[in-house]
Amino acid sequence: MNDSTIVLIILAVVAWLWWDSRGVAELAIEIAKQRCHWAGVTFLNDTVAWKKVRLKRNRQGRMQIQRTYFFEFASDMQQRYRGEIVMLGKQLQSIDMEAYRVG
Repeated sequence: MNDSTIVLIILAVVAWLWWDSRGVAELAIEIAKQRCHWAGVTFLNDTVAWKKVRLKRNRQGRMQIQRTYFFEFASDMQQRYRGEIVMLGKQLQSIDMEAYRVG
């Protein structure tokens, strides 16, 4: 293998990771919106932000990418609160929301 082939392989892997991460982030946004709607609070900024990425085994023992995102929401439109979504592959692993004031 020559140097240009190695560079192309690396670029392809980076492009795939970026594309896959965008898809998972979009899924996390939809989950956060649904959870906020269910909780009766306002999902702010219409986005999630990347917090952490690591490799973790799923229930079948296969390695997958675990991504942790955070998002912000408001219950009374005066104070922002934070939530966290953990995705393993394209599956929701957990979602947590800070305690918030009911307004």
